[in-house]
Amino acid sequence: MIEQFKRKTVHAAQILAPVLYETPLTWSAPLSDAIGGTVYIKQENLQRTRTCKARSAYYMLSMLDEAERRHVVTVSTGNNGVSMSWAMAELGIPGTVFLPHTVVPHKVAAIEQHPVTIIREGEDIVDAEIVARTYAKAHGYTFRSPYNEWGAMIAQATIAREIFAQLDAVGAQADSVVVPVGGGGLIAGIAAWLLDDGRAVELIGAQPEKSPVMALSVQAGHILEMPSEPTLSDATAGGIEQGAITFPYCRDHVSDYAILSEREIRDAMLLLDRDHGIVVEGSGALSVATVLKHRARFRGKTVVLLACGANVDPSLLQRLRDAG
Repeated sequence: MIEQFKRKTVHAAQILAPVLYETPLTWSAPLSDAIGGTVYIKQENLQRTRTCKARSAYYMLSMLDEAERRHVVTVSTGNNGVSMSWAMAELGIPGTVFLPHTVVPHKVAAIEQHPVTIIREGEDIVDAEIVARTYAKAHGYTFRSPYNEWGAMIAQATIAREIFAQLDAVGAQADSVVVPVGGGGLIAGIAAWLLDDGRAVELIGAQPEKSPVMALSVQAGHILEMPSEPTLSDATAGGIEQGAITFPYCRDHVSDYAILSEREIRDAMLLLDRDHGIVVEGSGALSVATVLKHRARFRGKTVVLLACGANVDPSLLQRLRDAG
């Protein structure tokens, strides 16, 4: 798969170009000063559906044949559901989205804006995914995972393609790229693209300490089954399907993982809001929280931080501002 990955990513970018945005790569003076280096933010918070999941959702659905488009089933902690329901509406594909009961209400409301069926199941995305796969098989429907799919990895790799083209345009070279991690589709896609492109770049994954499933699984050498607690980074929360294709990439090709506290995530959200006018959800702030926590590690380096999503409840953001 690696040998063809970059070519497939180019093809995915061509499919996505008419419907999605090439999101900006924004230089951050405050964060650059904070680490004594150069920091850029890749603003996927400005993508369609306000999340990078728009890339994987639209690409995966666009690659289905006529029979597969009869009905699509997926599962989500929120952002994949928002993006898949949007892509289903765009492509005229009926679908069902399974959600664990822990999905926050404002993301459920965003999914409900499109004509899909929503089924609530379990307390973790792994529980919901087991039921969703069984449901799809029983009805002869097509199932697509938010992360455990080659198509998801390929589509998310278009972000890496954009980042390095944008850096090349300003004559910059990245030393490190920091990426939020849930099931690993995003960072695994970026890792595969870097491998195929031959770039020696430090790739760091970021997770909340209340759901560090991938980081601890990599440390253990196998996928762990462990509970997740409620976190500001709800988009990265939950378990990982056993046998996930993302795991070998996260284990073998990610340099390191940072685990962030709720306070560190909150502070990063507020910094982006206050100093940049950038609104992100908790998952979108994980990369910023990482460089602020590990400033010495990034001193003198050029670092790209992926802000992956902005589907934050406005009332939550206001509460965080008020608490200061």
